[in-house]
Amino acid sequence: MGNKPECIILHHSLTKDSGTVSWDAIRRYHKAKGWRDIGYHYGIELVGGEYKIFKGRPEHQEGAHTKEQGMNRKSIGICLVGNFDWGEPCDAQLNKLYELLEDIFKRYGKLPIYPHHHFANYKSCPGEKFPLDKVLKYMFGTKADKTEIEFVKSIKKLAEKSIIDSPDYWTNNKKFKSEYVMMLINKIVKKLL
Repeated sequence: MGNKPECIILHHSLTKDSGTVSWDAIRRYHKAKGWRDIGYHYGIELVGGEYKIFKGRPEHQEGAHTKEQGMNRKSIGICLVGNFDWGEPCDAQLNKLYELLEDIFKRYGKLPIYPHHHFANYKSCPGEKFPLDKVLKYMFGTKADKTEIEFVKSIKKLAEKSIIDSPDYWTNNKKFKSEYVMMLINKIVKKLL
């Protein structure tokens, strides 16, 4: 049966990301269950120090990730490798998710995004600590929302490189939160780091 995407459903693998390719292990596990392929359409995991997007089933094929309410036939399933009951995904993994979501939006328009537990309330998937509000704000918020999220990331990068100290001072100070200042800092960080 085919897939006619009406929404995107986010999952987590419930496993620790080892930094090596686990996508193939997930595929083998799903095939061992008698499925024709991995259940998800996409996966995001850390490989060799960098987050990568892996393809699973083609988007036009029915998934095997959310059986409840027939969602496998009308959604795109994305699995982030990690266990987000324990902690949040890092910014680098979320940035890769944003990249993938923007790519999907180009083909289907702004599809609604749901956590797996929206349809399967007996699960916590994609994890109790998954920052769904942050993802939704980034994908559906205003340009100012995106600028502010990028600003916080930029300040963290500057602090990591010891260019500034007291990142909370920068992110919580209204003087620095004008849209112009945030955009300026974001541009500087992109050029420098």
